[in-house]
Order: sequence, then structure tokens, then C-alpha cells
Amino acid sequence: MKTMILLLLISTPLFAWTVPAMKVDERLAGIEAMAVEGRQGWLVRQVLTFGDYRTGPVKRSWTKGYDYPFIIRFTAAKEKLSFDTTDASNQPTKWLCAGKLSEQDFRKFKEYFDVNLRTKDVFTCTVVIADQQMYDVVIEDLNQNKTSGEVSGAVRGKGLDIAVRPVWILATGKKSWDTRPLGFEFTIEGEVVGAVETVNDGRVWLEETLSPESRLVLAGLASALLLRSDLADHND
Repeated sequence: MKTMILLLLISTPLFAWTVPAMKVDERLAGIEAMAVEGRQGWLVRQVLTFGDYRTGPVKRSWTKGYDYPFIIRFTAAKEKLSFDTTDASNQPTKWLCAGKLSEQDFRKFKEYFDVNLRTKDVFTCTVVIADQQMYDVVIEDLNQNKTSGEVSGAVRGKGLDIAVRPVWILATGKKSWDTRPLGFEFTIEGEVVGAVETVNDGRVWLEETLSPESRLVLAGLASALLLRSDLADHND
């Protein structure tokens, strides 16, 4: 009798476990989510794919060989990523990213972004499209919890100014109490134009009215946020 009661309790919704999913802004609700493949498993020459976008193979360190301004100055960074992101047209887009920056690195790019020098939790990237057009990315407090610092960032270049903000609300409407966001939204003048879910395998949404180049930049940014090392790797 006790066994039957136990089985009945386990089968009820009270004991059901579901994979957490983030709430998607209503502007993206009608857009089909692009499931990410390649995030889990073997990281050597890792490749991510979602929709028409492909990122990789990923290199998790670089020391020389690039002469692009901005990012090359961060010689002391402890975390580095480099990869290409392409779309259906095979437009080449190169990404160079650095995290765990030093105090001296912050001061070097103070002229580009209004970065708070109190923190050492900054993730930044330089994006180069077809070896010509460049964009800069800076995101602060990616590894902080909700009480120690609010995640904020921006993508800028060629008239593009996109803000990055965290998502803490679950698809159920409840607030997540995890120490890291469920994902991130990309906004232009306060309007959500894209998002990436960074829990689980990952999902990506991109507003269809964006230009192909803007979508490509945001696809690369989504990839960078999916590829960067987990929270535990930054607690040193």
C-alpha cells in the first residue's frame, strides 16, 4: 500500500521537474526560436549552429596575429575567444573576445565606453565584417549575482547602438533565483530586437525586420555569450 501511495505522489505535478526556460518578450513571441546545437560536449574546435548561422571552429586563446584596434590592447586578459560567424550568404564575420580583464585594460578603453573602473568583471569583443566594418562590444557584471551588480552592455559601430540586458524571469512568469541570468535581451531604443537563452543547450531569437548585417552581428553576440566560460570558472 505504501509503495502505491509513493508512486502516486511521484507521478503528480508537485514532483514533476521541468527544464527552466526564460520568458521571451512579446515582440519576439511570434518568432520561432532557433535551437542551438554544439554547445555541449567536446570543446576542441567547437562549432555552434542555429538557424542559418554557424559559429566556429572556436579558439579559446590568441596572443598575436591580429592588428585590429581596441581588442588587441588587452594583452593581460585571462580569458580569450576567437571565432567566425557566418550566415546563409557566407558573409565572413570575425570575433575576438576577452574576459577577466585587468585594471589597466579598463583604463585603455575608457574612451570607448563608460566603464565603471571598480569592477574586474568585463567581457568585451571586437567584431570585423569582411575585414572592413568593425563593431565593439562591452558587457559588465556578467558573473555577478543580482545583489552585487546588474548586467549591462552595448554593441556599437556604423550607426548601430544595441543595448544588452539580462533576463531573470522564467517562462512561467516567476522570477529565477539562480545566481546567473537565464539569458539576455538585445534592445534598440528600448525595443527588444533579439534574445539568447543561455541556460540548457541555448536558444536564439532575432527580429526579422533587422538588416542582414545587424542580424549577423547579434547572432555572433549570442554565440559569444553561449561560449564564454561558466560562472564557476570566474571565481578565482
